[in-house]
Amino acid sequence: MRRSPADWRGEFEKACATLGQEARGIPVDRHDWMEAVRGADLFVWRPTMGDSSEMAEIRTKIPLIEAMGIPCFPNSLMLWLYDDKIRETLFLKAHGHPVPETFISFNEAESRTYLEGATYPLIAKTHMGASASGVVRLGDRAEALRLLKGIFRGQSLLEKVMEKYHYIPRLAKGDFLLSRKYRYLNACPNYTYVQEFIKTDSDWRITTLGRDLVSVFVRRNRPDDFRASGSGRWEMVEPGDLPGEACDLALEISNRHGFSSMAYDFMKSSKGWVIGELSMTFVLNDVYTTTLFRRTAEGYEKQAPIPIGVMHLSALLEARERGTAIPHWPLS
Repeated sequence: MRRSPADWRGEFEKACATLGQEARGIPVDRHDWMEAVRGADLFVWRPTMGDSSEMAEIRTKIPLIEAMGIPCFPNSLMLWLYDDKIRETLFLKAHGHPVPETFISFNEAESRTYLEGATYPLIAKTHMGASASGVVRLGDRAEALRLLKGIFRGQSLLEKVMEKYHYIPRLAKGDFLLSRKYRYLNACPNYTYVQEFIKTDSDWRITTLGRDLVSVFVRRNRPDDFRASGSGRWEMVEPGDLPGEACDLALEISNRHGFSSMAYDFMKSSKGWVIGELSMTFVLNDVYTTTLFRRTAEGYEKQAPIPIGVMHLSALLEARERGTAIPHWPLS
């Protein structure tokens, strides 16, 4: 295990004890991390949500650990998709999985043409961000074009002066710290990501935790808001109210692409179920342990609560036994 947040680390340590697995910490931030990880049967690293430095580190190291033949949670494909709505949407579309009508472009002229002829309202999203941060509703064309102008805004006079008389001279002198900072000043790309507005007062959070186990609950929108993500307004469901088609689809996607666990945000549109977003991480909350259903030949059966760490590790052990724990690139 890596330096997961303290609560998650404790959760995984308890899970190892429950499942009869030895747990040991691996100092992956040290120089000799590759030697330390060799010989592990499984590797677990639950990154801190929103920590961009840690995400850069884990995305660098997990593929190398997989190359040693060690199954990981999360695996490299789960990491590649994590907290990037552009990647998620393109991935789902490429594999024929249903998503809301979505326009993604890195071209300002094309974006302007689309927004001038679009039907409103639309939902605009940043590619990163959780709990509905960076998600806004565009009510009309004027509002959308104002946003577009800001997205593709060129350098201001002050920024040009700072670059010419402050950054470039210091960079020429080999300023180490400025070089690190300057390289990422414009790391966020200019793009348009807009989605059809699906009018609903809730969505369904369906989380797969292994081959046939799902956590399912309803998330109600915030008061006087169109967003359900991060609202904290959860509603439990009984087997008879379960959206079986959406649950089947979530399991199909996870099993097909080698996700030992994955949380999906489903909405019901006029065209059927669509997936708004997906995420390999979620909060450590009992709502995921008490909303469990297992798919059987007869349908979905409600399950007794299972600790989150146990579900994660069990799913990873199961994937290892099936030979699906380490993804193969490119995936079909």
